[in-house]
Amino acid sequence: MSKKTTLLQLERLCISSPERILIDQLSLSLQTDEIVAIVGESGSGKSLTALTVAGLLFQTPLVVSSKKMLFNDRDLSRLSSQEWQAVRGKELGMVFQEPQSSLNPSMRCGAQVMERLEKNKIGKPQDYRAQVLEAFRQVQLPDPERIFRAYPHELSGGQKQRVMIAMALIGSPKLLIADEPTTALDVTVQKEILTLIKALQKANKMSVLFISHDLSVVAQFADRVVVMHQGRVVESGTVTEIFNHPQDPYTQGLLYARPQADKRLKRLPTVADFSKKQKSFPTVSKASRSKRHQALYAQKPLLEVKGLVKEYPLTRHWFKENQSLKAVDMVSFNLYPGETLGLVGESGCGKSTISRALVNLDSPSAGDIRYKGRSIIGLNASELRELRQQIQLVFQDPFAALHPLKSVGNAIAEPLYVHDLIRGKAAQKDRVLQLLEQVGLATEHYHRYPHQLSGGQRQRVVIARALATEPQLLLLDESVAALDISVQAQVLNLLNELKEQLQLSYLFISHDLNVVKYMADRILVMQKGILVEEGEADALYFHPQQPYTQALIAALPKI
Repeated sequence: MSKKTTLLQLERLCISSPERILIDQLSLSLQTDEIVAIVGESGSGKSLTALTVAGLLFQTPLVVSSKKMLFNDRDLSRLSSQEWQAVRGKELGMVFQEPQSSLNPSMRCGAQVMERLEKNKIGKPQDYRAQVLEAFRQVQLPDPERIFRAYPHELSGGQKQRVMIAMALIGSPKLLIADEPTTALDVTVQKEILTLIKALQKANKMSVLFISHDLSVVAQFADRVVVMHQGRVVESGTVTEIFNHPQDPYTQGLLYARPQADKRLKRLPTVADFSKKQKSFPTVSKASRSKRHQALYAQKPLLEVKGLVKEYPLTRHWFKENQSLKAVDMVSFNLYPGETLGLVGESGCGKSTISRALVNLDSPSAGDIRYKGRSIIGLNASELRELRQQIQLVFQDPFAALHPLKSVGNAIAEPLYVHDLIRGKAAQKDRVLQLLEQVGLATEHYHRYPHQLSGGQRQRVVIARALATEPQLLLLDESVAALDISVQAQVLNLLNELKEQLQLSYLFISHDLNVVKYMADRILVMQKGILVEEGEADALYFHPQQPYTQALIAALPKI
C-alpha cells in the first residue's frame, strides 16, 4: 500500500470583490488518492474555490490572496499564464455541471477531446485517435466510433457528461475537479456517472475535489467533507463524522432538509430551524393520511386523461412510410380535487409532453383530456384562454421563465391584464403585493429584476405569477430540481401551505423520487412514453412492483 502525501494545500485563502469578501480565510488540504467533497448552498464559495485551484480567477477583477497555495509541491500563486496552461493541460482535469455549455456545439466530440492531446502534446500524434476512442471506452460510452463523429446535440445528457469526463481524464491528471457533475442528470444516470468517476479514481490513483450541494450524494462518494457557508468553512471531517455527528446547525440543516425515506414530516426542516435550535418536527400518521385519501378519492376527478398519445414525425417521405417517435403512448390517469399527483421517470420519458398537452400547448395525436368533465380537445381561442386561467404551469428554470428586462411586479401583474382579471394599475399593484406576501416575499421585491434575486426567490416569483389567475390546478414541471437542498425545502413547504390555503391540486413532475414521495398522494411512473406503474406514494416507494420502478428507487442516494 503506497503512502499518501499532500497533493493540494490551501491556507488562509481569501477572495474579495470591490463590494465584499467572497471567501474568508479558507484552509483545505487534499491527499493523493483521496476524494474530498466541498458542500454548501449556491453562493457559499464552492465553485470559487475550485476556479482558484484551476487558476481561472487571475484575470478577473477579484482579489485573491493566501498564505499558502501549493499543488504537487508547486506554488500556484507564482505561476505565469503559460505555466497555468501546462498545469491544466497535464496535471489537472475539470468536469463542470452543464456539459452542453462546456462542449463546443460546432465541433465533433472526438475532435474536441483530441484537441486536449494536441495542445498539451500528450503522446504521439499518430496515436491520438486511438487514445480518444480508448478514453470513450473507459467511460463506457456505447459505440465509441459513433460518439467520435457525433456533435454534442446528438448525445443524451449522460453521454455528454461522459465525453466531458473522458476529456478531463485523457491526460491522466493527478487531480480531477468535479463541480456539480451530476446535478442536471436523472437519478439512474447520476449513479452511473458517480460510480464511473470513483472507479477511474481508484484505477488511476487520482485525487478528486468534488463539489456538490447534495449531502446524500456526497455520503456515497467522498472520503472527507468540507462544509462551506457564506465563504467560510463551518465544519470539516470524515464522511462518518459529518453524517453521524454533525456539530454545526448549518450542517444539520443541510442534512435534514431533504425528505427522509423512513418518515413523513408535516413540514420539512430548514437551515433556519436548526439555527433556532429547533430539534423536533411533527410527523403525519398513517391513519390520518389514509382518512384524508378516503375523502379525496370519493370525489369526482378534476382531470381525466384517457388513452393519450403524442407522436412526433422524424422523417417525411413522398413514396415511403414516414417514421415517427411516440413520446406518449396510451397514457390514462385521473387527478382529484385537492390531490398532489406525482409523475416520475427519466428524461425523455414523456413527462413534460403530458404537461404541455394538458394546457393544449402541444395538441395530442390521439386520446382525450377532460377538465371538470369537459373535453379540452379542439377548444377555440376564447375557451383555451379560460382553460389556461384554471390550469397554470410552473417550470424548472425560473431564470428562463422570467423576462430579464421586466421587474418582478410587472412579471406577476402580466396574467392579470392578459386575462383581464383586474383593471387599473393601482388595483393590479395591490393584488401583486398580496401575491408576493403569499409566497413569502417582501414588498421591496416588487421593483427588483430577476438577476437581483436568488434562485429560491425567483422560483417564488414564478409561483406567485402562476397564482395570479387563481387557478385550481398547478402543473409543477421539475419546479425544484435546480434549487439547493435547503431552498428546495423552503419551496416545498410553501407549495404545501398554498395547497391548503387556496384548495389547489398539483401535478408534480420530477425525476427525484424522494421529493415526489414526500409531496405526492399517488405516484405515476413513466418509462419511454408508457405508464408502467401507479400507486399510493408510500406503497409504491417501499413495495415497487415493476423492475423499472425498483431500479429508480435503488439508484437513489441514501444517507
